[in-house]
Amino acid sequence: MNILNKKLAINLAITILYAVITIFSVLHHEIWADEAQVWMLVKYISLPDLFQHLVNEGHPPFFYLVVMPFAKLFDNIVWMQLICWIASVLAVFLLWNNSKFNNLTKTVITLSAPFIYFFPTVARSYSIIPLFVFLLAIFHNKTKEHPFIYTFLIVALTHTHVIMAMFCFLLFVRFLYINIYLKYKNKEKLDKKIILAACFMFLGFVGLFLQLVGTTASNVYINYKDEDKIGAFARIIFAFIFGSMDAYYIKSHAYYFNYFTLTYCAIFATTTILLFVALFKNNKKLFWLFLLSSSFQIFVYMAAYNQLVLPTRIFSLYTILIFAFWVLYDENNFMEIGFFQKRKNISILFTLFFALMLFNGIKSYYADIVFDYSSSKRLAQFIKNSYINKGEKAIFFSDTINYTVAINYYLDPDNNVYWLKTGKPYKYVVWSKDIIPTFKENDWNYYFKEIRKIDKNTKLFVIQNHNAFWDMGTNLEWKNFELVYISGDSLEYFEKFRLYKYKY
Repeated sequence: MNILNKKLAINLAITILYAVITIFSVLHHEIWADEAQVWMLVKYISLPDLFQHLVNEGHPPFFYLVVMPFAKLFDNIVWMQLICWIASVLAVFLLWNNSKFNNLTKTVITLSAPFIYFFPTVARSYSIIPLFVFLLAIFHNKTKEHPFIYTFLIVALTHTHVIMAMFCFLLFVRFLYINIYLKYKNKEKLDKKIILAACFMFLGFVGLFLQLVGTTASNVYINYKDEDKIGAFARIIFAFIFGSMDAYYIKSHAYYFNYFTLTYCAIFATTTILLFVALFKNNKKLFWLFLLSSSFQIFVYMAAYNQLVLPTRIFSLYTILIFAFWVLYDENNFMEIGFFQKRKNISILFTLFFALMLFNGIKSYYADIVFDYSSSKRLAQFIKNSYINKGEKAIFFSDTINYTVAINYYLDPDNNVYWLKTGKPYKYVVWSKDIIPTFKENDWNYYFKEIRKIDKNTKLFVIQNHNAFWDMGTNLEWKNFELVYISGDSLEYFEKFRLYKYKY
């Protein structure tokens, strides 16, 4: 066996081992609201209506279009989970087979929180970002030879998530500069394929803009305005640090500024700054690419998501960091004359950055196996076993439909949760102002009294969100309702539920 074949065999073996480890958490993972929303949306909406709805959704169409055929053909969301898992497996293979990182660095990245747990397990559009970013790294200096492959990668990644738009746009500008501007400047003949590829990329950005231009006016959560910009910025930065350290606050519910936390924050912040310096010292173009791409993501969070910066969003930024150092290593232009220009020192810093997320990955993986990621599945099973399977005539209402949509997935299609604002069952969420919860106990009592004037026999239930930690020691009883179910804790802290039965 020659060296290349041996290397390929080893990389395949590592990738298969990674696939086996991660598939276990994928198949155990309970679906939560954002995952269910994608599946339920593409399953029950038509293709023309999907594009109109995505303005409200706030996401570009690529991931939805990939998932839609599977949702139309099958009832089990495992198909969407497998798409995300396969994308992560392929990304890890590319990391091992095509990057010039040393084996220790590759191992640490593979075992870090993004790759050992979040990207393969939490089935969202973020899961396919690493695959596209790594492919862009491979084709970074092959744009002339493969313009249409590069175009597809740029357009697909742009339309996977808006937070990658600046990264893709900067690569597009580089494509124009190298393949069109320099040739035009040197009076060389322009390649028609290059021009056509550039046009397709440009149309991709125009399409993204046209689709999302109305999102801030349409989506009540994205339309959130935080007047305290300094506080919002600080919240985002701390979310990146803490989310990298420990994404789920397992059984602690809050960070306390003990010596461990302070030490971690100091090391993580210092390592991040040093990596910026290393990029600047070795390749200013890659430095500005990463700085502008990360700044754009922070801007998006400040404008729309600063109240909740999810781990998968955080880790999507780190894929751009991998891209930057991947290309830096490929170009192999280390001058070896100063601390930040020595390959060995940069490898130590880069490896340390991802090593700081090892504990987060192991803990999150373990937690998803031991605890419920969401209580939606368990509650749906209780409803089925206690009422639906017994032929009970019952209606289950909610005023927090953005958190109960996963219950809809786990219930039979004919037994969806009812939205109190319409009095009708819903399958997926429209992010209008109406979804903001407003009902208290007295409101529910009045609402059900009105229903009783029309329907005397149907059992009426309320699904109420609660926080299992903060509700400890409080009175959960409602005067005119019987508490029939209360969920335990879950990793998705918005998806813990109480189920109340109306007594009358």
